[in-house]
Amino acid sequence: MRPFTLALTLAASFSCLSGCAGTQEKLLALIPAQVREYGDLSLPKEVEGPPPPERAAETRAQAKPMAATKTKTAALQTGALALPAMPPWSIPAAKPSRISRTSLTPRDLFEKVSPSVYAVAVLRNGAQQAISQGSAVAVSPTVAITNCHIVANARAIALANATANYRAEVVSADRVTDRCYLRVLDGELEPVQGVRDYTSLVIGETVYTIGSPKGLVNTLGSGLVSGLRRTEEDIDLIQISAPLSEGSSGGGLFDERGNLIGVTTFTIRDSQNLNFAIAASQFWR
Repeated sequence: MRPFTLALTLAASFSCLSGCAGTQEKLLALIPAQVREYGDLSLPKEVEGPPPPERAAETRAQAKPMAATKTKTAALQTGALALPAMPPWSIPAAKPSRISRTSLTPRDLFEKVSPSVYAVAVLRNGAQQAISQGSAVAVSPTVAITNCHIVANARAIALANATANYRAEVVSADRVTDRCYLRVLDGELEPVQGVRDYTSLVIGETVYTIGSPKGLVNTLGSGLVSGLRRTEEDIDLIQISAPLSEGSSGGGLFDERGNLIGVTTFTIRDSQNLNFAIAASQFWR
């Protein structure tokens, strides 16, 4: 079945999963330009309550028509709100090619692949307080893949699992598609053995997620492939029914044989299990 373009109503209401404060520009960059033309798709600001009565008339008077909002979003597209510099896109590691053909129990799958999923903490100026957190999946002894919105603005990055802690840096980034590569600066990672191509996926397959929702490292979840989507920029997305929460960004999405098929990335606000992963094979395009 040919995947189809992600609908406007979905693209306009997604929410990242890694502690989204300060990531509005990065999220807008994921929405196709044709969708952004429909108006302001900003994430909601902190709830401040309704304006006092004396300000209500002023608020209505300041409301801008669609044309004015369109100008604002056009400014985002042309870089008026500058994003921090990140390394250019490249592919620093070969794609793991040992595709497994044997189905696993959930317990055996977790034991096999969870050592390849690392919690990511983005630290402020080398301090111990994390300002953002998510996950990353090792694809070589020194390289892991994750979402850029987790590691944007990072001064220091730490990877950790049950057995080790590593310092890391961003070595490749495509912010438009939210794909980033991390390289560890000390030690070695335990990579996944195989990455399965998006074109081989079928709706209805059982899938498993491993990530760090709410900071709970290496949490296992399960669900189904509920849709295969493609954005205007030809980004392959896997829609899943497996639960995702804040902190799940960058986590691994695996088939029932333990092959990596995606990186969990965003969910649709005010919905029931409308969750999405970037296809893992996209990281080698």
